[in-house]
Parts: sequence; structure tokens; C-alpha cells
Amino acid sequence: MTSGRPHKKKASRSAGGKRRGGPNRPGTGNKTSQGPSGWRVTSTPEGAFALVAPPDIVEREDDINEVRLMIEAEETEIAADELRWLLADCPDHLTAHALLGEIAGGTGDLVLARAHFGYAFEIGLKTLAAAGCAGPLPGADLRNGAWHDAALGLAWALEKLGESRMADDVAATTLRMDSTDPAGVRAMLDDLRSGGLPMVSLG
Repeated sequence: MTSGRPHKKKASRSAGGKRRGGPNRPGTGNKTSQGPSGWRVTSTPEGAFALVAPPDIVEREDDINEVRLMIEAEETEIAADELRWLLADCPDHLTAHALLGEIAGGTGDLVLARAHFGYAFEIGLKTLAAAGCAGPLPGADLRNGAWHDAALGLAWALEKLGESRMADDVAATTLRMDSTDPAGVRAMLDDLRSGGLPMVSLG
């Protein structure tokens, strides 16, 4: 449902479809282990790993923050349009897929929610595979937060669709990446099975 809040005017784009508005930000860390659309893995001083988004996705952070505000204001149709527009330029935008999954789940479209959450989840796994890395991906590292959120949403959608075994597989994968289960995937599934929870929110 939309409100009277004005929608931000989108920046102009170049002929190649990319937004104008400043130079690309340089990447950092190891560039040899690239996954989907330039996603890569970098090691941390603690001996763990973090997912590093490509520059064109990093540049959309302000847009994602505005989408979150739209969702909070229940402007979900506008938010979904903005996210689809972002995906037209950045098809592997992990957070955009996760937020579209949240919107779809909130409207009861569990199949679409599963698709978006699952795509976001797979971006992380494919990036790790491309790097020959088995983790861990600690949720305390903000760069991994969106992936753990997507895992939570995917497990929720799978459980709601009656795919409990697949939901358990997602939970097991997230626990391998971070034994503290930062998004609460296992606890969410246990609660659903013992009485039910409303749609998860990615905050």
C-alpha cells in the first residue's frame, strides 16, 4: 500500500544502463576469488571470511536504505518497484533479493519469497565455492549480515511451503558458517514447529 510520501527521483543513467553520480569505488582485498557478478571473499584477521560486494552494488547503499524506510512506512509497492529497478542494473544484489523476498512473504506469495531468498542465499554459497572456501562467515561481520538474513527468510519460506527437510538443510549450512546462528534460523524453525511465528522481518 502506498502513501502520499513523494518517491525519490532516480538518478540519470548512462547509455550502458548504469547510474551516473560519481566514479566507481575501488575494491579492496583479494580479487582472485570472484563469484556471481564480481562478488568475492576476503579473509579477516580472526581467521574467518567475509563476503565483499562489487562496487556497483556498494554504490546502491543509499537506495537500499531508502527502500527500508519505504517498507517501514508500508509503501511496499513503491519499495518493490525500486528493488526491481535496482536488480535491472545489479541482478546479483543480495540485499535487494532478500528484501523482495520479505515483501513477497508479507503478501503471502511464498513461492516468490522462496525464489528471492534462495537466490540471495545462493549468491553467498557460489561466491564461497568460487574462492574454494568453506567458511566460516560470522554474522558479527556486517558484510555477512545480509546473507544470514536471506538464510532466515529462505528457511522460513521453505518451512511454510512444507519443505521442512530443505529448511533444515539451510539451518545446517548457516550453523556451519556461524555456530552462534546470528539470524536465529534454528530457533525460528523450532518456534514455527511448536506453534507458529509471523513472517520474519529483516529489519
